[in-house]
Amino acid sequence: MDTISKRAICVMVIGKKYQKQFSYVKPQFEAYAKKCSATLHIIDTIPDPTFHRPLLAQKLLIPHLTQQYDLVLFLDLDILISENAPDVFNELNDDKAFGAILDARDSEEFIQTWKADQRIIDETNLSYFTSRNFEASDKLYGCINGGVFIYRPACVSKMFNEYYYSNHDQGAFNSYEETPMAYYTQVNNLFQALDSRYNLQIMYKLKGTPGGQEIMRKERKIPKFLRKLYYKTNNCKFIPLKAYKELTDKLLTECYFLHFAGKYPFNFKIGKTIQHQ
Repeated sequence: MDTISKRAICVMVIGKKYQKQFSYVKPQFEAYAKKCSATLHIIDTIPDPTFHRPLLAQKLLIPHLTQQYDLVLFLDLDILISENAPDVFNELNDDKAFGAILDARDSEEFIQTWKADQRIIDETNLSYFTSRNFEASDKLYGCINGGVFIYRPACVSKMFNEYYYSNHDQGAFNSYEETPMAYYTQVNNLFQALDSRYNLQIMYKLKGTPGGQEIMRKERKIPKFLRKLYYKTNNCKFIPLKAYKELTDKLLTECYFLHFAGKYPFNFKIGKTIQHQ
């Protein structure tokens, strides 16, 4: 089998803002695709121009757009790939069709990160789904982050498309693509929880650990007018202090994919990430 034509790493690059982001990380994505014998597949047009659902929810249409592949890894653009990252395509079991990271609700990092929002703290793995108008099931066991997921297009594209074009309303707690992806793959026994190192979210290290909280306190001591100017100029909400850069370099030795989740800057000098040889 020609593995290069059957595997892909998929990214969405829609609009000038994301084209600029992609310019920072394209070399590492290309290098990782080569490492995994995969094609780098770029989606640069809006999957559904009619906007039946918002753009974030349109990630549900990506499997339909990548049906030429047997196995696809989707990555958000604000991700750094560690030089230690193994071939993720070897992780998904043959009897599973969708893999993502489960949020660790019971962990101290999760609790500390979300302690200001009692609704999230009180939420259970089941109520996460039912509060978004999905039916209860004893097969449900967790919510996911949609920045990294691996899937078999032939197995999930139809169910994701049908949900996207349905009239289902998640209500006030809309989680866009994340809830339906988790729900339908879990109730159909297609879901596999990936090793958390494949999607280490930096916000949990900043908000959920003493060291990270100290970095955030130092950043908040910078005069407000300077922070506002930096945020406006760099389109993010956090100034990368030296300690923050040191933290990211450390985390890149401990994880495979380091996810900045939009808010935190990643376009400073990249540390120990996979690059073209």
